[in-house]
Amino acid sequence: MEHNPLLSFEDGLEVTYSDLKKRDNGNVFITIYFEKPNSKGFFDTASIDFPGSDFKNIKGFTEEDLKKFREYVDRSGHTALEFSKEEAYA
Repeated sequence: MEHNPLLSFEDGLEVTYSDLKKRDNGNVFITIYFEKPNSKGFFDTASIDFPGSDFKNIKGFTEEDLKKFREYVDRSGHTALEFSKEEAYA
């Protein structure tokens, strides 16, 4: 499963994380995805590789949104990474 649920918010924001991935240097990481329905009938999206990355694939979110999302990543990224490791090594 590529998008595992992590957090859901009342405003429709969904935060999910990827299965465990490996960089060329052997370090493992996950991608954390942010998605929220918008008024145009589509979705605002952004993603970030954790650990060690900046946001990418940003569509519709503001800099203020990304600042809040960075706080979510800082608080919950390690937990999601551990979940992903457990699933990969089970």
